[in-house]
Amino acid sequence: MSERPAGALAGIAMIFLLAAPAAAAPPPRDTVVGGEPGLMSARISATAEASRYPVNDGSAATIAVSVTAACRATCTDADPQAIADFVGTLIHGPEISLLRVQLDAPHQIEWDCGLGALACYYPRENKVILNGNDTPAADGASRDYVLAHEYGHHVARHRQNPAPFLPSISWGTARWSSHEEICRRDRDRAVFPGHGGLHYFRDPGEAFAEAFARARFPDSGVRWRWLAALKPDAEAFRAIRRDTLEPWRGRTGLQLDGRVPPRGGGAAVKSLRTPLDGTISLRPAGLHYRLSLSNRAGRVLRTSRKGLSPRRGLNFTVCGQSRLRVHIESTRRSGGHFRLQVQRP
Repeated sequence: MSERPAGALAGIAMIFLLAAPAAAAPPPRDTVVGGEPGLMSARISATAEASRYPVNDGSAATIAVSVTAACRATCTDADPQAIADFVGTLIHGPEISLLRVQLDAPHQIEWDCGLGALACYYPRENKVILNGNDTPAADGASRDYVLAHEYGHHVARHRQNPAPFLPSISWGTARWSSHEEICRRDRDRAVFPGHGGLHYFRDPGEAFAEAFARARFPDSGVRWRWLAALKPDAEAFRAIRRDTLEPWRGRTGLQLDGRVPPRGGGAAVKSLRTPLDGTISLRPAGLHYRLSLSNRAGRVLRTSRKGLSPRRGLNFTVCGQSRLRVHIESTRRSGGHFRLQVQRP
Protein backbone atom coordinates (compact mmCIF):
# COMPACT_ATOMS: atom_id res chain seq x y z
CA MET A 1 0.00 0.00 0.00
CA SER A 2 1.34 3.42 -0.86
CA GLU A 3 0.23 6.69 0.65
CA ARG A 4 1.78 9.02 -1.91
CA PRO A 5 0.61 12.06 -3.84
CA ALA A 6 -1.41 11.12 -6.90
CA GLY A 7 1.07 12.78 -9.26
CA ALA A 8 3.82 10.37 -8.17
CA LEU A 9 1.82 7.20 -8.66
CA ALA A 10 2.32 6.79 -12.41
CA GLY A 11 6.09 7.05 -11.96
CA ILE A 12 6.05 4.50 -9.14
CA ALA A 13 4.02 2.07 -11.21
CA MET A 14 6.39 2.54 -14.17
CA ILE A 15 9.41 1.79 -11.94
CA PHE A 16 7.67 -1.37 -10.74
CA LEU A 17 6.98 -2.51 -14.27
CA LEU A 18 10.49 -1.78 -15.51
CA ALA A 19 12.10 -3.45 -12.50
CA ALA A 20 10.02 -6.61 -12.76
CA PRO A 21 11.46 -9.55 -14.70
CA ALA A 22 9.72 -10.64 -17.87
CA ALA A 23 8.07 -13.63 -16.17
CA ALA A 24 6.92 -11.66 -13.13
CA ALA A 25 3.40 -11.93 -11.70
CA PRO A 26 0.84 -9.28 -12.71
CA PRO A 27 1.57 -5.83 -11.28
CA PRO A 28 -0.23 -4.32 -8.26
CA ARG A 29 -3.89 -3.86 -9.05
CA ASP A 30 -4.58 -0.92 -6.70
CA THR A 31 -3.06 1.95 -4.78
CA VAL A 32 -3.83 3.91 -1.63
CA VAL A 33 -3.42 7.60 -2.40
CA GLY A 34 -2.32 9.90 0.40
CA GLY A 35 -2.83 13.65 0.33
CA GLU A 36 -5.17 15.63 -1.84
CA PRO A 37 -6.13 14.59 -5.38
CA GLY A 38 -3.98 15.94 -8.20
CA LEU A 39 -5.25 18.60 -10.60
CA MET A 40 -6.33 16.12 -13.26
CA SER A 41 -8.06 13.92 -10.68
CA ALA A 42 -9.92 16.93 -9.35
CA ARG A 43 -11.05 17.81 -12.86
CA ILE A 44 -12.28 14.25 -13.45
CA SER A 45 -14.17 14.22 -10.15
CA ALA A 46 -15.78 17.56 -10.99
CA THR A 47 -17.62 15.87 -13.88
CA ALA A 48 -19.05 13.13 -11.67
CA GLU A 49 -22.66 13.25 -10.58
CA ALA A 50 -23.18 11.72 -7.14
CA SER A 51 -26.29 10.42 -5.40
CA ARG A 52 -26.84 8.25 -2.34
CA TYR A 53 -28.03 4.69 -2.80
CA PRO A 54 -29.31 2.18 -0.22
CA VAL A 55 -27.05 -0.80 0.41
CA ASN A 56 -30.10 -3.01 1.09
CA ASP A 57 -28.56 -4.87 4.02
CA GLY A 58 -31.67 -4.59 6.15
CA SER A 59 -30.64 -1.22 7.56
CA ALA A 60 -31.18 2.32 6.36
CA ALA A 61 -27.50 2.70 5.39
CA THR A 62 -26.63 4.40 2.11
CA ILE A 63 -23.41 5.14 0.25
CA ALA A 64 -22.55 7.88 -2.24
CA VAL A 65 -21.88 6.67 -5.78
CA SER A 66 -20.90 8.96 -8.64
CA VAL A 67 -20.21 8.39 -12.32
CA THR A 68 -17.87 10.61 -14.31
CA ALA A 69 -19.08 12.25 -17.50
CA ALA A 70 -16.74 10.11 -19.63
CA CYS A 71 -17.96 6.96 -17.90
CA ARG A 72 -21.59 7.91 -18.38
CA ALA A 73 -20.86 8.17 -22.09
CA THR A 74 -18.75 5.04 -22.58
CA CYS A 75 -18.92 2.60 -19.64
CA THR A 76 -20.96 -0.57 -19.97
CA ASP A 77 -21.45 -1.45 -16.29
CA ALA A 78 -21.77 1.86 -14.43
CA ASP A 79 -24.84 0.97 -12.36
CA PRO A 80 -24.65 2.83 -9.01
CA GLN A 81 -27.37 0.78 -7.37
CA ALA A 82 -25.62 -2.48 -8.30
CA ILE A 83 -22.44 -1.12 -6.67
CA ALA A 84 -24.35 -0.18 -3.51
CA ASP A 85 -26.07 -3.58 -3.40
CA PHE A 86 -22.73 -5.36 -3.56
CA VAL A 87 -21.17 -3.19 -0.84
CA GLY A 88 -24.12 -4.14 1.35
CA THR A 89 -23.06 -7.80 1.13
CA LEU A 90 -19.68 -7.07 2.74
CA ILE A 91 -19.18 -7.30 6.48
CA HIS A 92 -19.18 -3.73 7.74
CA GLY A 93 -19.78 -1.36 10.59
CA PRO A 94 -21.04 2.24 10.61
CA GLU A 95 -18.11 3.28 8.40
CA ILE A 96 -20.18 2.07 5.44
CA SER A 97 -22.16 5.32 5.43
CA LEU A 98 -18.95 7.32 4.94
CA LEU A 99 -18.02 5.48 1.76
CA ARG A 100 -17.90 7.24 -1.58
CA VAL A 101 -17.44 5.30 -4.82
CA GLN A 102 -16.56 6.99 -8.10
CA LEU A 103 -16.90 5.06 -11.35
CA ASP A 104 -14.30 6.11 -13.90
CA ALA A 105 -13.90 5.39 -17.57
CA PRO A 106 -10.90 3.06 -18.01
CA HIS A 107 -8.64 5.79 -19.43
CA GLN A 108 -9.32 8.00 -16.38
CA ILE A 109 -8.20 5.49 -13.78
CA GLU A 110 -4.48 5.95 -14.41
CA TRP A 111 -4.89 9.67 -13.70
CA ASP A 112 -6.68 8.93 -10.45
CA CYS A 113 -4.85 5.79 -9.33
CA GLY A 114 -1.59 5.40 -11.28
CA LEU A 115 -0.42 3.44 -14.28
CA GLY A 116 -1.50 -0.20 -14.19
CA ALA A 117 -3.91 0.19 -11.27
CA LEU A 118 -7.53 -0.88 -11.65
CA ALA A 119 -8.74 0.91 -8.52
CA CYS A 120 -7.57 3.04 -5.63
CA TYR A 121 -8.61 4.36 -2.25
CA TYR A 122 -8.31 7.94 -1.00
CA PRO A 123 -8.34 7.72 2.83
CA ARG A 124 -8.88 11.43 3.44
CA GLU A 125 -11.99 11.37 1.28
CA ASN A 126 -13.25 7.87 2.18
CA LYS A 127 -13.34 7.41 -1.56
CA VAL A 128 -12.91 4.41 -3.85
CA ILE A 129 -12.14 4.93 -7.53
CA LEU A 130 -13.39 1.97 -9.55
CA ASN A 131 -13.64 0.96 -13.20
CA GLY A 132 -17.06 1.64 -14.70
CA ASN A 133 -16.61 -1.50 -16.80
CA ASP A 134 -16.86 -4.91 -15.19
CA THR A 135 -13.41 -5.94 -16.43
CA PRO A 136 -11.43 -8.57 -14.48
CA ALA A 137 -7.90 -7.84 -13.32
CA ALA A 138 -4.86 -9.55 -14.84
CA ASP A 139 -4.82 -12.00 -11.92
CA GLY A 140 -8.47 -12.94 -12.50
CA ALA A 141 -9.98 -10.81 -9.75
CA SER A 142 -13.47 -9.66 -10.69
CA ARG A 143 -14.49 -6.04 -10.29
CA ASP A 144 -16.53 -7.00 -7.20
CA TYR A 145 -13.44 -8.69 -5.76
CA VAL A 146 -11.42 -5.52 -6.39
CA LEU A 147 -14.14 -3.43 -4.73
CA ALA A 148 -14.09 -5.76 -1.72
CA HIS A 149 -10.32 -5.21 -1.48
CA GLU A 150 -10.84 -1.44 -1.52
CA TYR A 151 -13.52 -1.77 1.15
CA GLY A 152 -10.95 -3.61 3.26
CA HIS A 153 -8.84 -0.43 3.11
CA HIS A 154 -11.93 1.57 4.12
CA VAL A 155 -12.52 -0.66 7.15
CA ALA A 156 -8.86 -0.35 8.19
CA ARG A 157 -9.03 3.44 7.74
CA HIS A 158 -11.67 3.54 10.49
CA ARG A 159 -10.11 1.15 13.02
CA GLN A 160 -7.72 1.93 15.87
CA ASN A 161 -4.45 0.14 16.49
CA PRO A 162 -2.60 -0.27 19.79
CA ALA A 163 0.39 2.00 20.33
CA PRO A 164 3.15 2.13 19.17
CA PHE A 165 2.05 0.66 15.85
CA LEU A 166 1.21 2.47 12.64
CA PRO A 167 -2.43 3.18 11.73
CA SER A 168 -4.45 0.15 10.66
CA ILE A 169 -4.53 1.22 7.01
CA SER A 170 -0.76 0.64 6.91
CA TRP A 171 -0.41 -2.08 9.54
CA GLY A 172 -3.66 -4.04 9.37
CA THR A 173 -6.30 -4.12 12.10
CA ALA A 174 -5.54 -4.98 15.72
CA ARG A 175 -6.56 -8.63 16.01
CA TRP A 176 -5.59 -9.54 12.44
CA SER A 177 -2.11 -7.99 12.78
CA SER A 178 -1.53 -9.74 16.11
CA HIS A 179 -2.55 -13.09 14.62
CA GLU A 180 -0.33 -12.52 11.58
CA GLU A 181 2.62 -11.38 13.77
CA ILE A 182 3.06 -8.12 11.88
CA CYS A 183 5.13 -6.64 14.73
CA ARG A 184 7.68 -9.47 14.63
CA ARG A 185 7.76 -9.53 10.83
CA ASP A 186 8.29 -5.77 10.79
CA ARG A 187 11.23 -6.07 13.18
CA ASP A 188 12.65 -8.80 10.95
CA ARG A 189 12.15 -6.57 7.87
CA ALA A 190 9.94 -9.22 6.29
CA VAL A 191 7.12 -6.72 5.76
CA PHE A 192 7.06 -3.04 4.82
CA PRO A 193 4.02 -1.29 6.34
CA GLY A 194 2.77 1.64 4.30
CA HIS A 195 5.39 1.14 1.56
CA GLY A 196 3.63 0.01 -1.62
CA GLY A 197 5.32 0.34 -4.99
CA LEU A 198 8.07 -2.26 -5.17
CA HIS A 199 7.06 -3.53 -1.70
CA TYR A 200 3.35 -3.83 -2.56
CA PHE A 201 3.26 -7.58 -1.94
CA ARG A 202 5.03 -7.23 1.42
CA ASP A 203 2.82 -4.39 2.65
CA PRO A 204 0.62 -5.67 5.51
CA GLY A 205 -1.98 -2.99 4.82
CA GLU A 206 -2.43 -4.43 1.34
CA ALA A 207 -2.35 -8.01 2.65
CA PHE A 208 -5.14 -7.15 5.09
CA ALA A 209 -7.28 -5.65 2.31
CA GLU A 210 -6.68 -8.72 0.14
CA ALA A 211 -7.55 -11.06 3.00
CA PHE A 212 -10.74 -9.03 3.52
CA ALA A 213 -11.66 -9.60 -0.14
CA ARG A 214 -10.73 -13.27 0.11
CA ALA A 215 -13.07 -13.65 3.09
CA ARG A 216 -15.91 -12.50 0.84
CA PHE A 217 -14.77 -14.62 -2.12
CA PRO A 218 -13.18 -17.76 -0.61
CA ASP A 219 -13.60 -19.74 -3.83
CA SER A 220 -12.58 -17.03 -6.30
CA GLY A 221 -9.50 -18.86 -7.55
CA VAL A 222 -7.48 -15.63 -7.29
CA ARG A 223 -3.91 -16.60 -6.42
CA TRP A 224 -2.43 -15.27 -3.17
CA ARG A 225 0.51 -13.11 -4.28
CA TRP A 226 1.40 -11.51 -0.97
CA LEU A 227 3.92 -12.83 1.53
CA ALA A 228 3.11 -16.54 1.82
CA ALA A 229 3.14 -16.39 5.62
CA LEU A 230 0.25 -13.90 5.51
CA LYS A 231 -2.05 -16.11 3.45
CA PRO A 232 -5.19 -16.09 5.61
CA ASP A 233 -6.35 -19.13 7.53
CA ALA A 234 -9.61 -19.63 9.42
CA GLU A 235 -8.32 -17.71 12.45
CA ALA A 236 -7.29 -14.77 10.25
CA PHE A 237 -10.80 -14.63 8.78
CA ARG A 238 -12.28 -14.69 12.28
CA ALA A 239 -9.99 -11.83 13.31
CA ILE A 240 -11.02 -9.78 10.27
CA ARG A 241 -14.68 -10.36 11.02
CA ARG A 242 -14.30 -9.39 14.66
CA ASP A 243 -12.15 -6.35 13.85
CA THR A 244 -14.87 -5.20 11.44
CA LEU A 245 -17.92 -5.89 13.60
CA GLU A 246 -16.41 -5.38 17.07
CA PRO A 247 -13.57 -2.86 16.62
CA TRP A 248 -10.79 -2.66 19.19
CA ARG A 249 -11.58 0.41 21.33
CA GLY A 250 -8.43 0.81 23.39
CA ARG A 251 -6.56 -0.77 26.25
CA THR A 252 -8.34 -2.45 29.15
CA GLY A 253 -7.34 -2.52 32.77
CA LEU A 254 -6.86 -5.30 35.27
CA GLN A 255 -5.25 -5.70 38.67
CA LEU A 256 -2.59 -8.09 39.91
CA ASP A 257 -2.07 -8.51 43.63
CA GLY A 258 -0.48 -10.86 46.13
CA ARG A 259 2.33 -10.97 48.64
CA VAL A 260 5.99 -10.21 47.94
CA PRO A 261 8.97 -11.55 49.98
CA PRO A 262 11.33 -9.17 51.82
CA ARG A 263 14.25 -7.64 49.94
CA GLY A 264 16.66 -10.37 48.92
CA GLY A 265 14.08 -13.08 49.50
CA GLY A 266 13.15 -13.58 45.87
CA ALA A 267 10.23 -12.38 43.80
CA ALA A 268 6.52 -12.88 43.57
CA VAL A 269 5.64 -14.13 40.08
CA LYS A 270 2.36 -13.57 38.28
CA SER A 271 1.34 -14.82 34.85
CA LEU A 272 -0.37 -12.37 32.53
CA ARG A 273 -2.16 -13.20 29.27
CA THR A 274 -1.43 -10.80 26.39
CA PRO A 275 -3.97 -11.49 23.62
CA LEU A 276 -2.91 -8.59 21.38
CA ASP A 277 0.39 -6.98 20.44
CA GLY A 278 0.96 -3.42 21.63
CA THR A 279 2.13 -1.46 24.66
CA ILE A 280 1.40 -2.90 28.09
CA SER A 281 1.83 -0.69 31.18
CA LEU A 282 2.26 -1.79 34.79
CA ARG A 283 1.92 0.68 37.66
CA PRO A 284 2.32 -0.26 41.35
CA ALA A 285 -0.29 1.12 43.73
CA GLY A 286 2.50 1.96 46.19
CA LEU A 287 6.27 2.41 46.38
CA HIS A 288 9.18 0.06 46.99
CA TYR A 289 8.93 -2.41 44.12
CA ARG A 290 11.07 -3.44 41.19
CA LEU A 291 9.50 -5.23 38.26
CA SER A 292 10.74 -7.41 35.46
CA LEU A 293 8.97 -9.18 32.62
CA SER A 294 9.90 -12.51 31.11
CA ASN A 295 8.41 -14.74 28.45
CA ARG A 296 7.02 -18.20 29.08
CA ALA A 297 10.47 -19.72 28.58
CA GLY A 298 11.90 -17.52 31.32
CA ARG A 299 13.85 -15.10 29.12
CA VAL A 300 13.92 -11.64 30.71
CA LEU A 301 12.42 -9.07 28.36
CA ARG A 302 12.31 -5.89 30.42
CA THR A 303 13.49 -4.84 33.89
CA SER A 304 13.03 -1.69 35.95
CA ARG A 305 16.39 -0.62 37.29
CA LYS A 306 14.88 1.51 40.03
CA GLY A 307 11.97 1.21 42.39
CA LEU A 308 8.67 2.10 40.77
CA SER A 309 5.85 4.35 41.88
CA PRO A 310 2.23 4.95 40.88
CA ARG A 311 3.48 7.72 38.58
CA ARG A 312 6.42 5.85 37.10
CA GLY A 313 5.70 2.33 36.03
CA LEU A 314 7.02 -0.14 33.51
CA ASN A 315 6.04 -0.11 29.83
CA PHE A 316 6.71 -2.89 27.34
CA THR A 317 5.71 -3.50 23.73
CA VAL A 318 4.20 -6.95 23.38
CA CYS A 319 5.40 -8.36 20.05
CA GLY A 320 4.26 -11.93 19.59
CA GLN A 321 4.21 -12.96 23.26
CA SER A 322 0.88 -14.56 24.18
CA ARG A 323 1.69 -14.59 27.89
CA LEU A 324 4.14 -12.76 30.14
CA ARG A 325 5.49 -13.51 33.59
CA VAL A 326 5.66 -10.53 35.95
CA HIS A 327 8.34 -10.67 38.64
CA ILE A 328 7.78 -8.35 41.62
CA GLU A 329 10.63 -7.71 44.06
CA SER A 330 10.51 -5.64 47.21
CA THR A 331 13.08 -2.90 47.78
CA ARG A 332 12.28 -2.90 51.51
CA ARG A 333 13.58 -5.16 54.26
CA SER A 334 10.05 -6.32 54.90
CA GLY A 335 7.75 -7.81 52.32
CA GLY A 336 4.02 -7.54 52.29
CA HIS A 337 1.05 -7.08 50.05
CA PHE A 338 1.49 -5.63 46.56
CA ARG A 339 -0.98 -4.40 43.98
CA LEU A 340 -0.28 -3.63 40.31
CA GLN A 341 -2.52 -1.79 37.90
CA VAL A 342 -2.13 -3.17 34.35
CA GLN A 343 -3.23 -1.65 31.07
CA ARG A 344 -3.01 -4.03 28.11
CA PRO A 345 -4.25 -3.98 24.49
